Amino acid sequence: VMEDTRQSAPNMEEIDLLKLAKSVWRKRAFILKAAAVGAVVGVVVAFSIPREYTTTVKMAPEGVKTSAAGGMADLAAMAGINLGGQNQSGDGINLMLYPDIVSSTPFIVEMSQIPVRGKEMPSPVSLYDYVDQELSAPWWSHVVGAPMRLIGWIFSSEDGDAAEALNPYALSREQSLVLNALQHRIAISVDKKTGVITATATMQDPLVAAQAADSMVGKLEAYMSEYRTEKAKRDLAFTQNLFDEARQQYYEAQQRYARAVDANRNIARQSAQVELDRLQNEQQLAFGVYSQLAQQLENAKIKVQEQMPCVTIIEPASVPVNRSNMGKPVILFIFVFLGLMAGTGYVVIKELFFQSADSE
Repeated sequence: VMEDTRQSAPNMEEIDLLKLAKSVWRKRAFILKAAAVGAVVGVVVAFSIPREYTTTVKMAPEGVKTSAAGGMADLAAMAGINLGGQNQSGDGINLMLYPDIVSSTPFIVEMSQIPVRGKEMPSPVSLYDYVDQELSAPWWSHVVGAPMRLIGWIFSSEDGDAAEALNPYALSREQSLVLNALQHRIAISVDKKTGVITATATMQDPLVAAQAADSMVGKLEAYMSEYRTEKAKRDLAFTQNLFDEARQQYYEAQQRYARAVDANRNIARQSAQVELDRLQNEQQLAFGVYSQLAQQLENAKIKVQEQMPCVTIIEPASVPVNRSNMGKPVILFIFVFLGLMAGTGYVVIKELFFQSADSE
């Protein structure tokens, strides 16, 4: 009996597959209806999703150390070994920190204050107001988020004044939501091997996307400049103070010596000559310090200029022409395909389980 069962199993599988194929063919009208329903849903979804445009800017900061052995460094890092000097920029800041900088709250708050103007906007507005008031969302996001917004409105009455100045250290709930939405629309990535920084901004208006990407790059350059020159500027300020003091002391020593020479011009006493020699030595000593600090001051100024980063823009910000999210035909095709799969799956499951149960 067991052998008969084993021999008949392949035949049963073939018969079942044939039955499934015939059942699917018989129910082709139902499957086409499911595809039509998917098409209707796809049309609704396609026309509900707003267009998105992405602007990409690529730049390469000066002084980034790259190595042909970047792959070896990655393997060594996986093993817990630091080869040193890899993926580090010449200014001493790790390039991998740049994405964290862009996503930080102070940077996002500063970005939210830049003025932007879209194609159909009568006047410029801040990026914060654009994200808060001008961006549209699919209708289902409003339905899903309505309960949370209602709860937040009831229990967070103190957040009603959203027009107050943004404080990175004391954001209201509504301000946090707007800044979080902005944070998800700007991003930055770093190629560890080449050191190329790629900044992207995604907005529903192509002009606003280009303006946001350009401003993000400018603010990142300003941060890089501030970071690299911070110590050099402190050294310059310290040297400047020492130079001012040394110059004042030299001028005072020079005046004392000049007055002593005038007062003892026709006097041949040895004590007067000793006093003149002492004042002259003080003047020369003050001049030496003054001269040395003057040279150090010039070197400090040169160092600040040398530490100033030079960023090469490989691909500048431009107004995107094509949308970055899925187009309507693609969405329609996906939902038609899902409708076909759902209809076919329903027929197959019904044939496998429910028909077999009825036959038993």
